[in-house]
Amino acid sequence: KFIDRPTIIYFTHNACFYCTQIIQYLKRAEKKFGVENLRIIGINVMAKDQKLIRSYKEELGFTFPMFAGNREDVLRAYKINYVPVIVFVDSKKIVRKVVGHYIHEPELHKYIKEITGK
Repeated sequence: KFIDRPTIIYFTHNACFYCTQIIQYLKRAEKKFGVENLRIIGINVMAKDQKLIRSYKEELGFTFPMFAGNREDVLRAYKINYVPVIVFVDSKKIVRKVVGHYIHEPELHKYIKEITGK
């Protein structure tokens, strides 16, 4: 139900240096493309509950919804064994791109343009 527009699902965790850099890119992307055109959802694969997520979000200014993803079913379903992983989903709920490594901001914007049509 959260995928009601083009969406980025961002798999991260608290000890990932590259992940913290990408969060800044995501915040700028949301400003550039607009919240009405792009949804960003975080899944913290280190967190088992909201306590760890809350501290992560506060420290980095992550304003998007974030869920605890340290669950075997989540990690297995999405085949997550490292982070960052960025999943780009278009408005038809079709996964258009999966980036399983660090990403530079121009590349991020390129993929956002592909899923938003902007």
